[in-house]
Amino acid sequence: MTKPEDKTDLAFSFFTRMKREGKLFNFSDIEDATGWSRASVRTYFSKKWGSILTKNEDGIFVNKKFDNFTLKIFKQHHSQTESINNFFFHILLNKAVTASVTAIEVYNKPDFKFREESFSILMVNAWELLLKARILQLNNDNKDSIYFKNKDGIVLSNSGNPKTISITKAISILQSNGEINSIIADNILLLILIRDECVHFVNEDNELSVKVQTLGTASLKNFMTLAMQWFDYNFNQFNFYLMPVSFYHLTDMCSFSVDNNFRENMFQYLNSVEHAHDNDEDDNFSISLKLETKLVKTTSAEAMQIRLTDDPNAPELQINEEDALKNFPHTYNGLCDLFRKRYSDFKQNKDFNKIMRHLQSQGEKFCKQRKLDPNNPKSIYKTFYSSRIVEELDKHYTKHQ
Repeated sequence: MTKPEDKTDLAFSFFTRMKREGKLFNFSDIEDATGWSRASVRTYFSKKWGSILTKNEDGIFVNKKFDNFTLKIFKQHHSQTESINNFFFHILLNKAVTASVTAIEVYNKPDFKFREESFSILMVNAWELLLKARILQLNNDNKDSIYFKNKDGIVLSNSGNPKTISITKAISILQSNGEINSIIADNILLLILIRDECVHFVNEDNELSVKVQTLGTASLKNFMTLAMQWFDYNFNQFNFYLMPVSFYHLTDMCSFSVDNNFRENMFQYLNSVEHAHDNDEDDNFSISLKLETKLVKTTSAEAMQIRLTDDPNAPELQINEEDALKNFPHTYNGLCDLFRKRYSDFKQNKDFNKIMRHLQSQGEKFCKQRKLDPNNPKSIYKTFYSSRIVEELDKHYTKHQ
């Protein structure tokens, strides 16, 4: 009789084969391959396999996230205990998230005199932990993969503990194997630059505040995206945003530094790196993001409160169709062009059409239809797509290295 723990090995082998052959399957196929009952398969599907298996109207398939699992990680993930947290890369992941949350908490304090400098230090630390967690995950949690080595072996610190690689080395490793792109790498490197060189600035530099705000907002978005893609981390318990600069920098402040030439050189470099990514087409990641706010008095017409009502005398609120389509910037042909540039194995075939039909069936989560002639009731429709559809296609195709 097959031991219960061996069924997990059989499940891993079955999923590996289905992924390699690109086949669809159902619950009965899993039962036949593993010996589990239908009840057990349904339970595991809902509680353990939700991140690696995708179900559509045609069946179940193994998605791209399964590529992150070795047999050891799969068995640990599949265990009904919490032993998964014993992986060292999960410890680093949790510390990374803690560091990023602390960075946000410090930044969002209403009166904090070392705001930008502290945020940069903590956010760089968060990135270093996240990147090393990913390297460990890709190397079966082998700590040697993040140890600093020379010709004599692992280098030890003065305390006798192994030294780990630098954050720049971690960036280089993950960028070389396609795990992160140049947008993410440059964003982190700019935060490192600010961390290392902010000693030259007094903390009342308003331009530095704005620059850290734009880089930091993008960095948090990139950080969350990768943590969810790599580790399926759930950020629902956090409010992951930075308060706009305008909330606490309400007066113009004099910008100056210990060395004005040094200051100008640094800002010139920051701006040049940002502009180098002006034409990047990857909507999932950003080098910098600007959040604009506008404060108006509650008596102003611009601050009018609205609510749903059946009162015919209530004021009207009009939203034109162009506004409604801002969240759906892609056409079908535009998406196909983007996918050809993004994926090495993309083919516009029946498999692709099946994926698109499934996403279209979910309504305005991914797409929106618009009449070519809104005034003509017989007008044909054109479909526009949200950028979120790219994240779904990432589960089915391989990105260019």
